[in-house]
Amino acid sequence: MASSTPQLVDRAQIRRSLDNFTAFWLRRVESWRERNETATEKKYAQQFWFELFNCFGVNAARMDLFEQDARRGSTGSSGYIDLFWPGVVIGEAKSLGVNLDIAHAQARDYLAGGTLNDFEMPRYILCSNFESIRLSKLGDPETRFDITFSLSELPDYIDQLRFLAGFEAVTKEEEEEASIQASKLMADLFTAMAGDDVDEAVGDEAPTDPEEEDYRTQQTSMYLTRLLFLLFGDDAGLWEQDLFYRFVLEETSAENLGPQLNSLFEVLNTPENRRQRLPEHLAKFPYVNGSIFADQMRTEYFDPDMRDALLNACRFHWSHISPAVFGSMFQLVKSKEARRGDGEHYTSEKNILKTIEPLFLDELRSEANRLIKAKSTPVKKLREFRDSLANMVFADMACGAGNFLVVAYRELRKIETAVIVEIRRREGQTGMALDVSWEQKLSIGQLYGIELNWWPAKIAETAMFLVDHQANRELAEAIGAAPERLPITITAHIIHGNALRLDWNDVLPAVSRDTYVFGNPPFRGDAREKEQQVDLEQAWEGKTAKISRLDFVTGWHAKSLDLFTNRRGSFAFVTTNSIVQGDQVPRLFKPIFEAGWRIRFAHRTFSWDSEAPGKAAVHCVIVGFDRNHEPRPRLWNYPSIKGDAVETPVERAINAYLVDGPNVLVEKESKPISPVIEETAYGSKPTDGGHLVVEIDEYDEVMADPIAAQYVHRYVGARELLHREKRWCLWLDDVNPVDITRSQILKQRVEAVREFRAASTAASTREFAQFPTLFRQRAKMDVDYLCIPSVVSETRQYFTAARLPEDVITSNLAFQTPDPDGLQFSLISSSMFITWQKTIGGRLESRLRFASTLTWYTFPVPALEDKDRERIIKAGKEILEARAIHPERSLSEHYNPLAMDMALVKAHDALDREVDKAFGADRKLTSERQRQELLFANYSQLTFGKH
Repeated sequence: MASSTPQLVDRAQIRRSLDNFTAFWLRRVESWRERNETATEKKYAQQFWFELFNCFGVNAARMDLFEQDARRGSTGSSGYIDLFWPGVVIGEAKSLGVNLDIAHAQARDYLAGGTLNDFEMPRYILCSNFESIRLSKLGDPETRFDITFSLSELPDYIDQLRFLAGFEAVTKEEEEEASIQASKLMADLFTAMAGDDVDEAVGDEAPTDPEEEDYRTQQTSMYLTRLLFLLFGDDAGLWEQDLFYRFVLEETSAENLGPQLNSLFEVLNTPENRRQRLPEHLAKFPYVNGSIFADQMRTEYFDPDMRDALLNACRFHWSHISPAVFGSMFQLVKSKEARRGDGEHYTSEKNILKTIEPLFLDELRSEANRLIKAKSTPVKKLREFRDSLANMVFADMACGAGNFLVVAYRELRKIETAVIVEIRRREGQTGMALDVSWEQKLSIGQLYGIELNWWPAKIAETAMFLVDHQANRELAEAIGAAPERLPITITAHIIHGNALRLDWNDVLPAVSRDTYVFGNPPFRGDAREKEQQVDLEQAWEGKTAKISRLDFVTGWHAKSLDLFTNRRGSFAFVTTNSIVQGDQVPRLFKPIFEAGWRIRFAHRTFSWDSEAPGKAAVHCVIVGFDRNHEPRPRLWNYPSIKGDAVETPVERAINAYLVDGPNVLVEKESKPISPVIEETAYGSKPTDGGHLVVEIDEYDEVMADPIAAQYVHRYVGARELLHREKRWCLWLDDVNPVDITRSQILKQRVEAVREFRAASTAASTREFAQFPTLFRQRAKMDVDYLCIPSVVSETRQYFTAARLPEDVITSNLAFQTPDPDGLQFSLISSSMFITWQKTIGGRLESRLRFASTLTWYTFPVPALEDKDRERIIKAGKEILEARAIHPERSLSEHYNPLAMDMALVKAHDALDREVDKAFGADRKLTSERQRQELLFANYSQLTFGKH
């Protein structure tokens, strides 16, 4: 039985039609001149447009449809738009000899009338006076044009006009804009059907199963999936163009639209040979098969607003959407905030490509290009490469709405199409393929996904079919034919389930070539629910004894290790940057490296916008793994985390800290590994309800009491240290009991401390109520010491710490270590230390988090000779002197990365020269990379045989 799916018109066929069209109308125009015929616009414009569009496969019935829309597009004047195809083109015809500027201005006047929706605005203006044609592309300044050519030249402008046949180069920006508009249309449809009060959780918090949702919400969701397929099919050539649009416009009313749609759903799920007595408007639809229309649904009843929302969606040009971008946004229609927002919550393809290009696409593209460019490549080799693509598996085990899978498949098909075109060229095949299924082998059946939440999983299934058809259109443009996908027999394998509970080897088939696993698993950090903790423990069972504090996302790394035990391939995930920071690094990477994996590529910290509304951007990394020795690892850095990536050459290897250097894993130490580093302690913690701490607005009152004033000390935490904020405390460790009774302030505050602690829910705090004069945690220094803030800005060029006298009390929001001679201050102030801190330390968001056991005790300072020690201490004192030039400035002001004082910069340079030499450098080092090499080398030497 002949397929009801139309074939796209190929370029050669369009060219022949245009040649015939041009010859016919040139003769007609000449005859008009000979008999001085007038009013040619009214007599012949419609025929001219019909026949021109027919050259591109657009039939007269569709032109009638455009004319109906044209009336709705009127500015209110007495005339109508001659030609209007929503979202595509507006046209004006004038009589022979009339200046086309008049037609062009009239078309623009209609566009400026304010009656068109954003998605109806055309991309082209087409004008004709029969002897000349003017074509203008609107929109992006980089791609728009305005050209005029004679009728005789028309066939030479086939490429500029092929948008009429559905062949058009759409930029990424235009695709994304179209996808945003499409998501807004779907949100309007959802609101019309389900009501504006629906507000379901989206993203990771979305309902796992449809039964968890309100029935109407769930049914509306399913309905929208079916309508999306029909809307896309209208524009993408799955059947006669605008067949569904005409069905809604001409065969339905608000009262019968629901029953009519249900009848259509049933027809789409019925093979042609089993249909009986169908009216013509239903019989034209093909058998779809698959799961899209399989389930019976309750009949929906529409009101006029709901039908209008559907007609608006029908007028949109759906073939311009990116299924990846649209899928990300489509899943958000249930969120009231997302529906009312700007429609820009999506994962950009740029970020997706950062993951899949270095994982497999770049290598496959390179090999395809090499084979195509080499004249000596035999056709057999080209075929072998094409066939090898069909023996791979691509999987996203947290696939969401399928955006990673969609982009991967689209790019793979581009590679395959290029190879098919080259095979045909070398074999001398220039006509339309007789059976392209012999040539096109890559299939969406090779793509697999697991998704916990039911609605994104359903969208992923549909999005994969849409991108498959888009790829088929591109193949048809290249060789004149594409595989027929209706009825659906091959689908992507999207599994609704818990990826950390399923056995991935049961999900994925064995293949002769590689398996690639990739994606963007959920970001939950190490704070997770009990059920997720069980999931993570099961994933890591037997691989590491240190599961605590591993991020939830690392469960996907553990499952990948299981999958690839006896399978070729590689994997890469987008994760929070915490997996390459702090003590999590050895916990995660040790089992990975021990299993024979290396880091194939990595993107260092950058900002990844969240898909879910209301969520902040996340600081992410991308790390890809393989077990090969080639190609050379690739590393990208981000000078600005919201900016573009800059590739950094890798000379040795990428280690777990995403540094080009030895594969060292730095683990916590209970004591310093360096003989010159002092141990640190937290500062003093009052647990007092605020009664032993004196704020700035209380200071004068307390100091006015001469007895209380004796016990007032400066009280310094990270904020006070960095920003010169003022705070004090009452330090009553050696208080004379008589002073408590003599001072009303001391008596009131001490009693308040006792009452606060006695009321605590913590037993240890209640017990300490018997010592109301004492800080709960006391760590007063008895020598001058170094005060170290627990967190500092990542923008600082140096770690900002300060030496304090022994009478200043450090709070528990900072660290302290004895520093009578200033050596500790000098070492922590060096570029060598902040390099170590940034490389192996943890972070709070992107800020640097100091940790005694991880970044200070592991700081690999070699043993210092007396002369080196003295020079380093002297250089540190010069930094203090440079700060003292401007005593009014806080540390944060001194170290503003855009405005450091020259004297302070020179003092730090002098310190770096001494510290770098002490670490083994010949001279002052000039880059972070040079220091990292020395740091890891010294760390290996100081810990040799220990880990």
